[in-house]
Amino acid sequence: MMTNLSIKRKLLIYNIFIQVLILMLFSFSIYKTLEVSSKDKLEATLKVILLDITDDIIEHKEELNTREFDEEKEYKFEPLYIRLLKKEDSYKEIKNTNFPSDIKIKNKDLNALTLNQIKFEYKEHYIISRLKIQMDNNYYILEVATNFSTVNSTLENLVYILLFIVPIILILSIIGGYFLIYKSFLPIEKLLQNLKSINASDLSKRLESKNKNDEIDLLSQEINNLLQRLQISFEKISQFSSDASHELKTPLTIIRGEIEIALRKDRESSEYKDTLSNCLDELITIQQTIDDLLFLAKNEHEVLEKKEEVIYLDEVSLEAYKEMQAFAKLKNINLECQIKEPLQIKGHHKLLKIALKNILKNAITFSHENSIVTISIYKDNDKQIICIEDKGIGISKKDQEKIFDKFYRTDKSRNKESGGTGLGMSIVEKIIKIHKGEIKLQSKENFGTKVYFIFKAN
Repeated sequence: MMTNLSIKRKLLIYNIFIQVLILMLFSFSIYKTLEVSSKDKLEATLKVILLDITDDIIEHKEELNTREFDEEKEYKFEPLYIRLLKKEDSYKEIKNTNFPSDIKIKNKDLNALTLNQIKFEYKEHYIISRLKIQMDNNYYILEVATNFSTVNSTLENLVYILLFIVPIILILSIIGGYFLIYKSFLPIEKLLQNLKSINASDLSKRLESKNKNDEIDLLSQEINNLLQRLQISFEKISQFSSDASHELKTPLTIIRGEIEIALRKDRESSEYKDTLSNCLDELITIQQTIDDLLFLAKNEHEVLEKKEEVIYLDEVSLEAYKEMQAFAKLKNINLECQIKEPLQIKGHHKLLKIALKNILKNAITFSHENSIVTISIYKDNDKQIICIEDKGIGISKKDQEKIFDKFYRTDKSRNKESGGTGLGMSIVEKIIKIHKGEIKLQSKENFGTKVYFIFKAN
């Protein structure tokens, strides 16, 4: 039954149950404490009276037959019952002051009393104190008793008070508990209302954060962080779909056109080979575009399959330099590598080499024949820098602002001879960000371009 209730109602039921239990234990504790303290007080009073009478009896033993027990008036303690017993063949009463007749003389119990030791006995309505003494070779037992009327009256009044107060306290505590539960859950209910207005078509909305640093505010911040990650993921998926459909449409159209033209009539084998060659070129472009798009669509933790390691900038630069030598010779470009000092950072060797090769490829592709492309490594204060410089056609200021956008190609590089997909600079930027570095571009039309990879020294 409890499983179908809301958390607020569950907490309210638990609160009522706990309050009832606490008040019952509290009431019982008060009742028992008062009862025990009242009995202790009675025993202490009876003990004082019993010892006083005993001293008086021993001191005036010759007047024992004529002495009257008036301790009730002396101590102003009512009711007080006193009885003196003397042992002969059995214990017999020799003095009595209104001692209750229903408290019988039991010789077996009286004989068991220890000499000069006070013993208390509780009857249904009485508390009796007894003391066994010896005078003139005779044994006497003095009994002093009282009833529980005062104690019972006090305890009865306490019960009535508790029966009146406890329900009031319980009602007030339930009202207070409900108020606290309502106030505590109010921010959560507002949070739920705000969450209901957020859906996959609009992930830009965020929960309100009041910067109180309480649990609700921390929950709002974490949900906002989750929404931010979801929004980025959705945007990447949407962008990937848009980019893929945009970039793949042209080569697929070309392939379809080539095939349709080839099938219109019988052709020579050389013509079929040309058609297949053109289709293959377009398929290679499609494959490269898809690979680049998948790389850009991945999150950073998906790209980084291995943990960071210490990589040497001179080593990765030399590897990129050697691997691009053949391409540079094909384009009649002189490729040089200048290493002023060995430098190292924490990162991913393979990814950084991909970034370097992409920049080198662009530098070689858009350089004038017989010009020089230089890759240099040096340190500037607390920064470690890789610089790739070419003496090529350069990039206009207008194009420099968009050079890192996906599929963006400058007018001078829009031709297919470059073999690019327009994603290379976006990939480079992502790799440098993964390495917590910075990429800078300096270029002037017809004078050349410098690309800087800037990393903080470890």
